[in-house]
Amino acid sequence: MLIGELEALVVGLVGGIPTVVGMLIRNVLYRMLGMKIKGFCWIQPRVTIVNLRRLRVGRHFGCNSGAYINAIGRIEMGDDVLIGSNVTISSGKHPIEGRDTSVFSRPAIPMQIKFGNDVWIGAGASVLPGVEVAEGTVVGANSVVTKDTESYSVVVGAPARVVRFRE
Repeated sequence: MLIGELEALVVGLVGGIPTVVGMLIRNVLYRMLGMKIKGFCWIQPRVTIVNLRRLRVGRHFGCNSGAYINAIGRIEMGDDVLIGSNVTISSGKHPIEGRDTSVFSRPAIPMQIKFGNDVWIGAGASVLPGVEVAEGTVVGANSVVTKDTESYSVVVGAPARVVRFRE
């Protein structure tokens, strides 16, 4: 519990620092708090990350402003992954069945998310718990990824569906 509070404080304090200096500070502090980073992360200001120690990113990771990443169920990202602005990636599912307990009182169910190499998630998209985003996938802006993708596919819509493959 204390680690989570410290993490939230650090993310809040350094999350708004602009320029490469801010990115450098975030890289150092996020590593210290347990985030696994293979290379330098280009994490823009105003990115919220929850459960840093359950997030692993590869080389050449870029994340734009306004993104929300919750790694409660673990998130693993390959190399060369780009996350657009205002993207939501959450690896926790809230159960809704039954009436005995309010949805507010139910704990999240952790469900891992995996990203292959060479993935781009467009602005405003959402990636739901338990999904595997395959190597080379491009997710269109404002799309909602509800199921696993195919390698080198371009998916769009809500729910996201394949519109073509990268040749």
